[in-house]
Amino acid sequence: MDESIQTTRHLLDLCRRSTRQGRWLFSAFLTPAEQDDFLKAPESNGLSFHFWGGTEDAERRILAAGSEEESGPPSYPLSLIRVSPLSLRFAEKLCHPDYLGALMNLGMERSMIGDLLIREDCAFFFCLSSSAEFLVSGLIRVRKTSVEAREIFDAPPELAPRFQDLRFSVASERLDSLVAGFTGLSRSQVPPLFSSGRVFVNSRPVEDRSLRLKSGDILTVRGYGKAVFDGITGETKKGRLAVLLKKYC
Repeated sequence: MDESIQTTRHLLDLCRRSTRQGRWLFSAFLTPAEQDDFLKAPESNGLSFHFWGGTEDAERRILAAGSEEESGPPSYPLSLIRVSPLSLRFAEKLCHPDYLGALMNLGMERSMIGDLLIREDCAFFFCLSSSAEFLVSGLIRVRKTSVEAREIFDAPPELAPRFQDLRFSVASERLDSLVAGFTGLSRSQVPPLFSSGRVFVNSRPVEDRSLRLKSGDILTVRGYGKAVFDGITGETKKGRLAVLLKKYC
């Protein structure tokens, strides 16, 4: 059975069991694609649930199955972890794959961990609370940098997403035109990005270069970053379309 179908069936079952048992039930972290698959399933209509990832803008979120009217406010089984170097003097410049690789090397499943955000010399991520103690004690090194992982209980202001407006013009709304503008590559350099599986829309790999994005869609090009498509904002004097992307910093 296709993995996406299995995931959707599991989430539907979670919602139905929550109704029968009269209590909140929670999934592991879901990708945007998995969330979208569930929402598109006709059987999800009428069920009581919502998604939550620790912050309003979280991309990876858990499904909370239940109703506040019947079960009261949910107590989400999530913990926030802050990872910082033991010594700034000897710390490497670490990036998202470095931290994620260190977590995976501990034997963690990706579904146990939510969004991972890099802020200056620190990293923050949400995880399922059942894994928090293990991660705090086990995450002691990222690459060659000794680090301290600590659970924190109040989300700091720096967790708010940061964006950089990216404006450019394109000849058409085709995805390959947007990818060229986003990456700074020529149109002739873009096809290999699609054929090698490096272009994603809402966490789904995309091969259709003629696809049109909707406002709010998340475009990811591996090696170049991630951005929210804010739409076509107008037309230039030469008849080209003005595009606004909000690139994650």
